[in-house]
Parts: sequence; C-alpha cells; structure tokens
Amino acid sequence: MIPFVNELSFSAAILAGLVAGFSPCSLPTATLMIGYVGGSRDTTKFRCFLLSLSFVLGLSLTLAIFGILASVLGLALSNLSYLYFFIGILMIIMGLVILDIFPWQFGMGQEILKTFSGREGMIGAFLLGIPFALIASPCTIPITTAMLAVAITRADLFLSFWFLFLYALGRSIPLLALGTFTGLLKSLLKKQSLLMGLQKCSAVVLIGLGIFFIVSEML
Repeated sequence: MIPFVNELSFSAAILAGLVAGFSPCSLPTATLMIGYVGGSRDTTKFRCFLLSLSFVLGLSLTLAIFGILASVLGLALSNLSYLYFFIGILMIIMGLVILDIFPWQFGMGQEILKTFSGREGMIGAFLLGIPFALIASPCTIPITTAMLAVAITRADLFLSFWFLFLYALGRSIPLLALGTFTGLLKSLLKKQSLLMGLQKCSAVVLIGLGIFFIVSEML
C-alpha cells in the first residue's frame, strides 16, 4: 500500500480544492448561488456570508460523506489485485478529460441545481450545496473523482472524511468569497487565461499522480 503523510495529503486536498474552485467553468455556475444569495430579502454582506456559508457546509458535508463511502469501498477492495493500477488509469483519464482530450458531457448540473434552489433561507442554501458537490461544474468533476479515488486507497473512514471535507473547503473558498462579495465574479472572469492555465496544470498533476500509482503497483 502506498504510504501517505497525513499533513501532506491534507494540504494537497486543500490545494486541489482551490484549483477546482478557481476553474474557469466553475465560475459561471457560481452565478446560480450568487443569484440565490442576492435574491434574498435581506442582502447585507453578513446575510450573504451566512447564506454562502450554509451553501458551503452543504457542499462540504456531502463530499465528506462520499469520502467515507469511498473508504468503505476501499476496505472492500483492499485485497483486489492491481487496485492502484486501475485507480492510476482513472486519474490519467480524468486528467485527459480536463484537457478536453477525452470529451465528457455533464449536462444535468444546472437543471438539478435549479430544482434544489426552490427553498429560501439558510436551509435552502444548504440544500443547494448538496448537488453542487458532485454535478454542478463540469471541470471540477474529474478532480473530485480523483480525490474520491485517493480516498479509496486510504481505506480509513476518519481520514477519508477529513480528506474530502478539506478538499471541499478548499473548493468552497472562492464560492464563499463570491457569495459574500458578489462583485468579485466579474473581476475573476476577466482572468480567464490565468485560470485556464491553472486548470491545465491540475490536469498535468492528475496525470502524473496516475502514472505514480501505476508505477507503484508494478514495482
């Protein structure tokens, strides 16, 4: 089994979350959350912060629960031969998806999010964060899939929960800022080339990590 240093892997989870949160295709999707927050009857910055925080908690707890489920799957598959090989292949595929080498359509995100956005207040914001965790932003799905794959390799419920929770928090920092200070979205959208470069770097890292998993399995 590939050894992990907890502090390093947790830091990597936060960094991966930040990369996912600043991905170009995730920013337009964030307009739905901003519209929800801005449409509240009380639009003070503190109220916007509370609604955005509720949204972030819904997203983060959902991913953390999926981290536990991935860890349970890892425990069930711990004796499976070539587990790391298959996970490495998955990570390489996800990296190629980010680079648009492999086409992968995620067309249901906006429709499902609109279904969850019917309720008002902090409960509604929390519920809106649940589907956003997995299907809202096309370019974050490959990174999220890779994080869940890492959770499978750890086969530790407690660590996998916090690994995905910290990833979700990192991913949510841009959303929390955008929801609180709604004018930030326009300035970020003007930096598309920088954000696109960041996204491509994340794809290279994913492919490299996939190769590492494959080589580690073969040694």
